[in-house]
Amino acid sequence: MVSSKGLLVLCLLLLSTIVKGQSKVRDSLEQKLKSATKESKVDILNQLTYELITNDNNKALNYNNQALTLSNQIGYAKGEAVAYTYKGVYEYITGQFPDAHRDLHKGLRLSTLVGDTANQGYIFLQLGNCSLEEVENDSALFYFHSAYKIFKDSANPAVLSKIYRNMSAVYGQRYQYDTQQFYLDRSIAIRRLLPDKMLLTEGLALKANNALRSGDISKAETIIKEIEGIAKVNPEFEETRNDLRHLKALIMFHRGRFEEASVLVDSARNYYFRVSLLRKYVTLLMDISKVFSDRGEYELALNNLYPALKLSKLRGFDSETYAIRNRIGWINFHLGDYTQALRLADEAINSKPKRQLKADLANALTLKGVSLSEIGSFIKAKMCLDSALSISRSLHDNRGISESLMNLGALKTKQKQYSEALTMYKESTELAKASNYYYGLAWSTWGLGDIYFRNGDLKNAAHYLDQSEQFAHQINANEILIMNFNTRRDLLATQNRFKESLIYSIMASKLNDSIHRTDLARRFVNLEKMQEIEQRDRDIKVLQQDKQLSENKLKLQESKLRQQFILLIGGLIGLTLLAVLAFVYYRFYARIKILNITITDKNTRIQAQADKLHEVNIELNQLYREVSEQNEEIQAQSNKLAESNKNMSDLNRGLERIVLEKTVELRTTNEELVRYNNELLQFSYTVSHNLRGPVARLLGLSGLAQTEQELTKAREWINLISKTASDLDLIIKDLSKLLDLRNEPNQYREVVEFDKEWKQSISLLQDSLTGEEEIIANFELLPQIVTVRAMIQSIFYNLLSNAIKFRSPDRALRVTASSRIIEGKAFLEIADNGLGFDTQLHKEKLFKLYRRFHTHVEGRGLGLYLIKAQLDVLNGTIDVESVLGRGSVFRIEMPLGDDELTTHHENEIM
Repeated sequence: MVSSKGLLVLCLLLLSTIVKGQSKVRDSLEQKLKSATKESKVDILNQLTYELITNDNNKALNYNNQALTLSNQIGYAKGEAVAYTYKGVYEYITGQFPDAHRDLHKGLRLSTLVGDTANQGYIFLQLGNCSLEEVENDSALFYFHSAYKIFKDSANPAVLSKIYRNMSAVYGQRYQYDTQQFYLDRSIAIRRLLPDKMLLTEGLALKANNALRSGDISKAETIIKEIEGIAKVNPEFEETRNDLRHLKALIMFHRGRFEEASVLVDSARNYYFRVSLLRKYVTLLMDISKVFSDRGEYELALNNLYPALKLSKLRGFDSETYAIRNRIGWINFHLGDYTQALRLADEAINSKPKRQLKADLANALTLKGVSLSEIGSFIKAKMCLDSALSISRSLHDNRGISESLMNLGALKTKQKQYSEALTMYKESTELAKASNYYYGLAWSTWGLGDIYFRNGDLKNAAHYLDQSEQFAHQINANEILIMNFNTRRDLLATQNRFKESLIYSIMASKLNDSIHRTDLARRFVNLEKMQEIEQRDRDIKVLQQDKQLSENKLKLQESKLRQQFILLIGGLIGLTLLAVLAFVYYRFYARIKILNITITDKNTRIQAQADKLHEVNIELNQLYREVSEQNEEIQAQSNKLAESNKNMSDLNRGLERIVLEKTVELRTTNEELVRYNNELLQFSYTVSHNLRGPVARLLGLSGLAQTEQELTKAREWINLISKTASDLDLIIKDLSKLLDLRNEPNQYREVVEFDKEWKQSISLLQDSLTGEEEIIANFELLPQIVTVRAMIQSIFYNLLSNAIKFRSPDRALRVTASSRIIEGKAFLEIADNGLGFDTQLHKEKLFKLYRRFHTHVEGRGLGLYLIKAQLDVLNGTIDVESVLGRGSVFRIEMPLGDDELTTHHENEIM
């Protein structure tokens, strides 16, 4: 029994291990990759690239290179298109925009060639992202709208939500905030219905960030709480949690909780850098620097701006690069280095970068204007500030307008034009209130207080200075506090309140020293903070290691407990089985005793019956012998009948075979007759169709020669007659070859040069041309194949003849022809801009005999029928794509005809 219990436990453990192993193999793409081959392996490599592209760049790039190499080797165009797409995405994410455009367009061309519409839409989306990063808003919208056309009716709402989100970003760069919010809300509405909540948290984070930048802190906090609720039940959303830390840190900075905010910033910054989310890393550094800059802690601001600037230049983040340079210029301005601030402003203005936002240009103009104002160049300063104001007004950027008016007010104050300055400060204050721009409110209300003080209105001056001080304390704008304290000092001195005036003077001086002095105390404080951060990181690593050890111990203990539990259950089951067996054995033994007595009595009765049965068996044996003799006689008669049936069956099978052979012969003969009849009909059509043009030319030229009186001119006509006769002779020879194709189709296979046959067709149709046509041929990718030259000539002649015959009267005729190899076959494409026709309406009539789609010109509807019939002989196919009023494209697919030629051309292409 102990042995049975051990076996039960072993089976349970083995079953658990097998189930877990199968689950891991089923769910792991890397496990699938080991057994995959060819196209399926390329698809898995592409899927792994997509999954890892934002998490592990090195692994993603490795899988992508494998996918590109393998898809190219096996000629898997669809897989190669997807691989180029993801390579472009990787390059776009890492800031390599020219390379991203190149590879995305490669993927687009291949996807178009193989008809992969979904990947085309995805590529349009990524091209839009590149243009968005390059601040090419018109191009971005074009690509996003192209992607929207593909995905609007598809079953892929996740991609549609990304299109809406990115369109929102475009309108955000244009400062069209209502439209921006409209598209972002549509994206979030779709994502709320999707199972992938990562997309929802990303959209909500963008919305929270927009609310935060517009000054709506309470709305941002509400959205952040919703994101936290989603992230709490999804522990794998590590990036989302760090985005939350970024947003919450900005709110804490705004509320003055700097220590808590610093801890969150450190965690988010380390995560972004570790997983190579470099754009988010740079954005975080810029946000921190703005907080420190507004507080007047310029050294800390610069410590964040310079690493951000270095990384932005390295990665090609142009818009971030110029925004950072502007901020460094402003810090130099606040520190009193106007020459350096002016230089940085001029660099930004004069460079005119491709990816510079208009708002950044306005910022640079404002920096130049205030710097010129400080050095006394008021006229140039006003020109710069007016330009900045004009840009902000064109963008409907209320914050930018408020800041420009604020600086213009300061300039007017320096010029002692107090009335104009007061008007500008008031308008600036109203715009700052409307856009929750607290920094602008602090500065503008100080400006109003300063103007009222200069005008002698001390009551209003004190009122606005109180408001300014309140706003400045709220956002820790120390520079504005210094200006406020100095103005209040002068105001109190005017009121002979010298003691209070001295207090404000001291406060302004201390605050000014704390901002503008970079002494050893500040450096030691910074070093201490850095050491604290490093120690915190070390403590976090130790805690993480301890946590990992604890988790491992817990897992080991859980494993032991699970084994003990299984053993206990097995023991209980074994004991239960023993008790059941004992009870069953006791019941069985009691019943056995009773049965033994019953069986003894029955045996006695059975013996008596057995004696009677023995007598009956003797009689039955006698009857059996008699029946056996009768059966032998019947079997002999049956054998004779079977032999007769066999002879009849052999005779029937012989007759059926003869009938079947005759039926096959008749069917073959009938098929041969039908084929010969079709070939004869086709030949007659070809003769009438191909000879009509040269014969008509001969008749026309001979008529001209007969009526020509001048000998020289007559000779020219005779020369043309000779050339036309040569063309006619060539056609007759080709028709003779077509007759011989029925018996020996391979006899006339030869190397056929497409360019030569194309030019011959143009020559035969020269009388139909006016000289204004544009006929272009490009056969460089596949200049020749091995096939029947006469049929290629006829195909070119009929297609070109149709293009000329059905040209549009509204534009000059344009015909293009090209060739290439795709997957080991020759492809020809002949396109024109003629009248075209409705392919859906005439779908059943295409390539049928006597079918015509235009009746305003002569013709018998033979051209397309002849082309189709000749391609059938060559084992080729033809397809047409036409739009009524725009033109037609004929695509022909044929075998290359010779393995050596195929290999030669493929090597040339590779």
